[in-house]
Amino acid sequence: MTALRFVDADGHILEHPSEMQEHAPRAFADRIWHIETDAKGREWAVMDGQRMSANGLALAGTAGMSHEERERAQRLELKYTEVRPAAWNAKARLDDMTEDHIETSVLYPTILLGIQSHHDVEFADVQCRAYNDWLSDHVGQGDGRLFGVAVLPQQDIARAAAEIRRVADMPGIVGVFIRPNPTEDWKPFNHEVYDPIWQAAADTAMPVGLHPFLAADLPGACLGLRINRLHTSALPPGGDGAGTGDVNIDNVLFTQAIANPVDMMTSMTFLLAGGVCERFPGLKLVFLEANGGWLVPWLERLDHHAQVFAWDVPGLKLLPSEYFKRQCWISFDPDESTLAFTATSPLCGAERIIWASDYPHPDAKFPGVTEELAEAIAPLSEAQQHRIAGQNAVELYGLG
Repeated sequence: MTALRFVDADGHILEHPSEMQEHAPRAFADRIWHIETDAKGREWAVMDGQRMSANGLALAGTAGMSHEERERAQRLELKYTEVRPAAWNAKARLDDMTEDHIETSVLYPTILLGIQSHHDVEFADVQCRAYNDWLSDHVGQGDGRLFGVAVLPQQDIARAAAEIRRVADMPGIVGVFIRPNPTEDWKPFNHEVYDPIWQAAADTAMPVGLHPFLAADLPGACLGLRINRLHTSALPPGGDGAGTGDVNIDNVLFTQAIANPVDMMTSMTFLLAGGVCERFPGLKLVFLEANGGWLVPWLERLDHHAQVFAWDVPGLKLLPSEYFKRQCWISFDPDESTLAFTATSPLCGAERIIWASDYPHPDAKFPGVTEELAEAIAPLSEAQQHRIAGQNAVELYGLG
């Protein structure tokens, strides 16, 4: 068999401590996200006048670091500037990719995964543009192996649509992302209020990645099920300037284990069965970081309901699974046992599966992620293996 071409469809980058400010209008430069060091050597993350200990963010850049360093991060002793250099250094990133046999990586943000809940809409728009401009410059240092996904001010639909059109021609930007959470007063994604986003993405052929974030600050399962504050965690609390930041959760296990897939299933249901894909056939949707083993039974259930309760979805001309196979992709973690099963299911197929390293986040396996993936897809045909390893991501993001 010919060698597999590994393309990481959902890697991450940690926001640079200072460089985004260089891409902001002068009036906003001091408000743009950055790191400050005080006279005692303590690092602070600053954005729009709010300050929090930057040590609480360092855990996000510890992939491949020693057990002792990870424990330091959990105790909030590791500085943000002490994380793995590849977290925001393009050349170091390329070295780590080469070590792990990854040819190309598509980068999503880390801190700015949560910008969509910021109350100052004008600032959120400027922050997104500063990040996207910086990201374009950053991936330009990647020797053609790094590409970026732009952040949108999702809390303002018109501004988000405008940013899609602005970044569509920027070097190295190959997609945009939103969170799988409504931003218009709990209105689901098939509501017409979101149509400008879908239209802009379809017009520009920019894939829209739906990527969760570990904050209970938008409508979704965390708030709806009231699992954000369980008072069970042994980690230091956030929100007091010394912890991990006020993201309105006090635990990671329950919020992420439940909310990530539940929010993704909900979003997928309204996008497929709610008529969005029917109305925007050129829209490309990517469902990320919520595992993928639930996809086949979920599509099976949606198809069944669309047939039995057809009066609820009179505008559908295809089954939900048919819309998925026409214009959607789902990301798997390389160690998921259901990957091969999903690749051989007629409801999905190998053509609709991509994979994610999540590097440099702490749950990323480094090195060894491509070895895990090769083992997971080994039962599949050579053509299917090539598609999942890299071909699908190349076609999805237009990487050439």
